[in-house]
Amino acid sequence: MKNKNITIKDIAEAVNISLSTVSRALNNHPKISQSTKEKVWNAAKNLGYQPNLPAYMKVDKNRTICLLLPVLNSQFYIDVVESVQNKAKEKGYSLYIAYTNNDPEMEKAYTHSLINMNIEGVIAVIFDKSTPIDHLNQFVKYNIPTVFINNSDQEQFGSTVIPDVSLGTYKAVNHLFSMKSKRILLFAGDPKNPFYADMIEGYKNAFADADEKYIKDHVITKAFENNELVDYLDKLYSESELPDGIISSGNSLSNQIIDWLKSKGLSTPEDLLLISFSNHKNEAANPSQLTSIHFSGTEIGNKAITELFRMIENKKIENNTLIIPSKFIIKSSTLKIK
Repeated sequence: MKNKNITIKDIAEAVNISLSTVSRALNNHPKISQSTKEKVWNAAKNLGYQPNLPAYMKVDKNRTICLLLPVLNSQFYIDVVESVQNKAKEKGYSLYIAYTNNDPEMEKAYTHSLINMNIEGVIAVIFDKSTPIDHLNQFVKYNIPTVFINNSDQEQFGSTVIPDVSLGTYKAVNHLFSMKSKRILLFAGDPKNPFYADMIEGYKNAFADADEKYIKDHVITKAFENNELVDYLDKLYSESELPDGIISSGNSLSNQIIDWLKSKGLSTPEDLLLISFSNHKNEAANPSQLTSIHFSGTEIGNKAITELFRMIENKKIENNTLIIPSKFIIKSSTLKIK
């Protein structure tokens, strides 16, 4: 069956679901259940389905660029999309957003379609460092300028925009050391994700340079669900193993930690110093009193689209690495009176 042109009708017949539901599932419609989406996506993958791009895009020199986006689950990615979209509009370009739900097979299918439609440039977000990206490197082979956001363990053909998460974490750990914290927990995430991998790297480097003992169990890579974070903190508290400093991967997690502290009659900075990664558009105006490692999806998106248009206009593909520094903003959550 893979030898013929697979359509959504073939998928609908394979999974015994209506055409309209299959279409909405492929486009990640919020009203379609996750189980149905996965059923449709798996069938599409097995059948060798390749998404059809809109007819209005299938023209020569169409002044269209594409943003390949594996996830859209945080303000960071929303800001990346918005900034790229605004810059594209200013330049008179259309932006096609290919959302892949972090599915490598769907990403490959989009790549094949985009190459065939003579697209003028691509911005590809890397979400998993370990996933092969040979298909994404095909763009450059077809003389299509490419900019990656985030780094991969694989060789990348094209320019790369990287938020300096590692240095931001390094500064955070050193700040906690300066405030006499010793037992510092890092709440990161799956190290396959470039963001979390860089957090862990910065944390390790700070401990090594300060000649402090690195304890692997102090780096938390688990994604907490429901009440799991509360249970974890309760266990530390009951065993008198509560840290004196925490670096959190985001505001949502930090707010949960603050709520837990309040439930125990504890607070920052008196009982625990807390630092959070943050991606508010304007961190200086953020009313939160959390010390933060701030990076902006807007700034990263702007840097990526500017680099892409530079290559398009110069008709020259380059392999530049553009590092976006994070801002370390100290507020009251780590200013313990010595």
